[in-house]
Amino acid sequence: MTTDFEGINYSEAEATSTRPDVAPTGTYPARILAAEKYQAQSGNWTLKVTFQIAGGKYRDHNEWYNLWSPVETTREISTSIFTRLGQAAGFADAPPQSAKDFEGKDLTLQVKQIEEEYEIDGEKKIGSKLKIQRYLPVDDGGLEVPSANVPPTLPF
Repeated sequence: MTTDFEGINYSEAEATSTRPDVAPTGTYPARILAAEKYQAQSGNWTLKVTFQIAGGKYRDHNEWYNLWSPVETTREISTSIFTRLGQAAGFADAPPQSAKDFEGKDLTLQVKQIEEEYEIDGEKKIGSKLKIQRYLPVDDGGLEVPSANVPPTLPF
C-alpha cells in the first residue's frame, strides 16, 4: 500500500510542553476551581483546593489543608491557614456547610515561587512550585481596605 508519505520517517523531536508555567512571585487574582474533602494515602482526611491563577495564565495550584490531622499542632496550623482562606473567599464568620461551596469563589493570592528538587527515574531534577503567603479578598479596584481587616503574612 502506498501513502503520500512513502519513505518518510518521523525524526526524533524534542518534547515541548504546552503546560503553563508556575506563576512568578507576586500577587494575583485567583479562582477556586475545585474543593473536596480528600483522603490522603496515609488515611488522614484533608481538604484539597485547586486554584486557578490569573485567569489560567499560569499553572493551576493545588493546596492541601490538614484540618483533621491526628497531630494537634498540625491541625491548629492548618485551621488557622484555612480560616484565612475562608475569610478571603467571603466566609467571614464560619466555614460553609460543604467544601463544594468554595468552588467558583474569587480571591487574591500573594504567592512565592520556590525551587524544589525531585527525582525521576533516578535522575535529580529541579522544578518550581508555588507557596501561598497570603490570602486576600478580591482586588476591589483601588478601594482601601482597613489594615485591621487584612490577614497577616503566613510564616513561611
